[in-house]
Amino acid sequence: MAEYAINKGIGRSVEYKGLKAQYLFIFAGGLLALFVVYVIMYISGVSQWFCIGFGVTAASALVWLTFHLNA
Repeated sequence: MAEYAINKGIGRSVEYKGLKAQYLFIFAGGLLALFVVYVIMYISGVSQWFCIGFGVTAASALVWLTFHLNA
């Protein structure tokens, strides 16, 4: 079983795989928002393939933006 170091010391901010705490929240909130938008689009009758393309593109952009801001 893999072990992940989440906190690297007392008094330091939480960090997970190089992402600092505030960017973890941006990333998690962004993924949740993308999921909600995807579901709304799918339920409203937008093409399934368009929804998938939008989701993949937006999630990729979110990952890039999060790590770009973290750097």
